[in-house]
Amino acid sequence: MKLRFLLPLAVLAASVASLSADLLSEVPKYAQDELAEGQIVVKSENIQGAPWPKLMLYQVVNASPSVVWNLFNDYAAAPEYTPGLIAAKIIETYPDGSKDVQYTVKVPIIQRATYVVHNTYTTKGKMQEVAWNLVKSPLAKSSTGSLRIEPYGKNQTLLCYTNLVVPITNLVAGLKNEALSEAKTTVRALKAEAERRASGS
Repeated sequence: MKLRFLLPLAVLAASVASLSADLLSEVPKYAQDELAEGQIVVKSENIQGAPWPKLMLYQVVNASPSVVWNLFNDYAAAPEYTPGLIAAKIIETYPDGSKDVQYTVKVPIIQRATYVVHNTYTTKGKMQEVAWNLVKSPLAKSSTGSLRIEPYGKNQTLLCYTNLVVPITNLVAGLKNEALSEAKTTVRALKAEAERRASGS
């Protein structure tokens, strides 16, 4: 953050294909060994009108999917392990189970900023997903992203963190490397805390 899958026969066929897809198949063959060795694998996609690409980060976590899922949904605890995050809290829960979540983060010059995202939760086969869309922010025009997880190995999870932020001004377009660094920091923090919880420490 500090970046839905929502019937003619053609649509039905596409839906069946999406259900059978898995996260590992999204990772290039040449990078799957890096993934197995614990490295973060990064993919990017250029988006028209955005100052930097949409980032997709893949990481193996040595914890079960239930541990990772419960961790991401433990908003009150997020500031304890997420660098730069001051506070996170649910401000509204909707009948469909989606939530509005408010985050307060540290930022240069103005010291802190508060933004709200709308989170939706889905399960398709073995894959679970939290997807978010920006509701309001003083610093961004839009922000979309997701956290998808699925089983990987024994008591392991393959995680994919996706984020795209379009800032208020394109003057920050030169901060592309910082956006990638921040995304990696978020993924590493999730991995470290999930593994800590899985070990019972």
